[in-house]
Amino acid sequence: MKRIILLVLLLLSACQAKTINTQSEDASSTESGVKISQVNTATIKEKVLISSSGIGKAKLGMTLGQLKQISDPDTKFEMISSFTVDTNAIAVTKKDIVQYYILYPVETTSDSNKATPNDDDPITMLLTDNDRYQTKAGIKAGMPIKEAEKTYGNAVLAYNTEGESSEYVTFEDQKPENIRFRASNFELTADGTELSGIYADYPGVSYVTDKYRDDAAIAAIEVSCDPENCP
Repeated sequence: MKRIILLVLLLLSACQAKTINTQSEDASSTESGVKISQVNTATIKEKVLISSSGIGKAKLGMTLGQLKQISDPDTKFEMISSFTVDTNAIAVTKKDIVQYYILYPVETTSDSNKATPNDDDPITMLLTDNDRYQTKAGIKAGMPIKEAEKTYGNAVLAYNTEGESSEYVTFEDQKPENIRFRASNFELTADGTELSGIYADYPGVSYVTDKYRDDAAIAAIEVSCDPENCP
């Protein structure tokens, strides 16, 4: 009788140990699966992330040649002279869709090719109007300004006629400061480009307002660094 009781106890102990081991293996597999999932998600986000460091694979301080080396084989780099009044640009495209632009200041408006970049030139300014790319807070091109205000606080719009006349929107709680939001087209040209802000009607150079059209949206997002102190 004692032998029978002892055998039963041994069998019960073995079953419990097996159950515990199985649960541990399942928990380990689940944890591993979560980690893999998180890594994949992070990788996907990094490809379309706008941060203080850059846009997607393009990082501030990286040379054009370095970006070409890490870009997908089907990525194209197309030069655009006189992108705006005082900048040239390289359009980085995939499947004929512009992902973002690398901007290069032009030293003189009379020679639009003076700032033609080569592979050794560092990247100091990037811009995208592709709504696949977004900030960590989810702000992207095409988003209504009133929607972005829910994240970044009250908006102030401004433009200066002595510069390239690009209209920017700045938010009360906007961070980091080297990410800027364009509120209208890349520049005000004679084709009737409309401003997003509603400004006082007076002749001047600098215009600022906290009022904007109901349909005003973020036109593009720009990331830049000081050429003399770029990462």
